[in-house]
Amino acid sequence: MNNAKILVTGGAGAIGLNFIERMLKAGAGKIMVIDNLSSGYKNYLPDDGRIIFVKADIGEIDSYRKEMEQFKPDYVFHLAAHFANQNSVEHPFNDVQANIIGTMNLLEICKENTELKKFVYTSSSCVYGNAELMSEDDFIYPYETPYAINKYTAELYVKYYASMYAIPSVSIRVFNTYGPYEPHGAYRNVIPNFIVRAIKGEPLFITGDGTETRDFTFVGNTAQILTLAALSDVVDGDIFNGGTGKPTQIVDLAKMIIEFTGSSSEIVFKERRNWDAVKDRLSDISKSKSVLKYEPEVPLEEGLKKTVDWYVNTYEIED
Repeated sequence: MNNAKILVTGGAGAIGLNFIERMLKAGAGKIMVIDNLSSGYKNYLPDDGRIIFVKADIGEIDSYRKEMEQFKPDYVFHLAAHFANQNSVEHPFNDVQANIIGTMNLLEICKENTELKKFVYTSSSCVYGNAELMSEDDFIYPYETPYAINKYTAELYVKYYASMYAIPSVSIRVFNTYGPYEPHGAYRNVIPNFIVRAIKGEPLFITGDGTETRDFTFVGNTAQILTLAALSDVVDGDIFNGGTGKPTQIVDLAKMIIEFTGSSSEIVFKERRNWDAVKDRLSDISKSKSVLKYEPEVPLEEGLKKTVDWYVNTYEIED
């Protein structure tokens, strides 16, 4: 990545911010960030002259086409999305506009960029639905939420543009990423909401019986596999899992967060949401290990402690 020109969509979001820090340390030449700030935070972007910020919506191609064509990135990391399953259920058309049209817009611009070395698309483990193994080569048919449908559809478009227009591409299915820079609140992941509630001494609500499992992946590990994918020989839009391969029960997660925050919060169980039919989600990362040489750098407990430290010392929690 030394002296490379890098485009990061959704760069003001949690994954983007952590990834940009990694790229700056790796010697990136210039980093263009495209974000509409609907769920990102520009104030967290590093104060670095190599960063160029463009406020734009990826679903509206004319708002950033000129900047991208002039920039001619060596690498595109497409992280922007209309995020979260519940958000997509409540706003399905917005989800299509961002997650399908937005991805196609980027690919349309990239097919004219002869300097492009890799287009890296961040997909989601939600595309697996309630599958048991969650291996990249298994047949899947996601329909549980618009978010799952649209992230999978975008994967197919990435493969189409790789085949039809020779855009060097790869997709990473991200599994329950957590870490610094992610705010809490509606549509947000369980970990930031648990941490903030624990710090405030409020109950931690679990929808279900707590035995549900997820493959929680520290954001540094996600940034790691995105980098490996960009530098790999994969160019045909192939798909790789970006989890850890280790399951964690939600109730155990809640207990760890209560311990790491020194909280007196209670755990309260609530009825599972009607769209959430996935009890267990676990990545098979054997293909990522073999092809991309991916070995997750940060285990769960270490990642949670790093995340709690950020919320305690940096994040502003409203009373």
